[in-house]
Amino acid sequence: MTRLLYAIMFLVLVIAKPVLSVPSCAEVFNDLAPCLGYLQGTSESPTTLCCAGVKALKAIEITKEDRVASCNCGKQALSVFIYDPNKLSLLPKECGVDWNMPVIDKNFDCSTII
Repeated sequence: MTRLLYAIMFLVLVIAKPVLSVPSCAEVFNDLAPCLGYLQGTSESPTTLCCAGVKALKAIEITKEDRVASCNCGKQALSVFIYDPNKLSLLPKECGVDWNMPVIDKNFDCSTII
């Protein structure tokens, strides 16, 4: 599992086009990676590292452009895993973060984020 995470992170870093004004895919992946156990149902609740990532992700999503870019990166990173998209939207509440995260699955249109 760890090798797979590193391989995906490497691919995200190679494929991602750096844009100075929006969060990078590497940032988004690093913030979400500790949450995989919770998102896949192997953990009852998010870990401390996962919650730290959720807080960090919220902090870098300042503008709509940031939120759309972050959503697209998260969608790309999570596309190789089987996970419960509903749990993704529950992460902020589970971590005590005041933030509305939509249910993001492979069909979600990130441009609709407010």
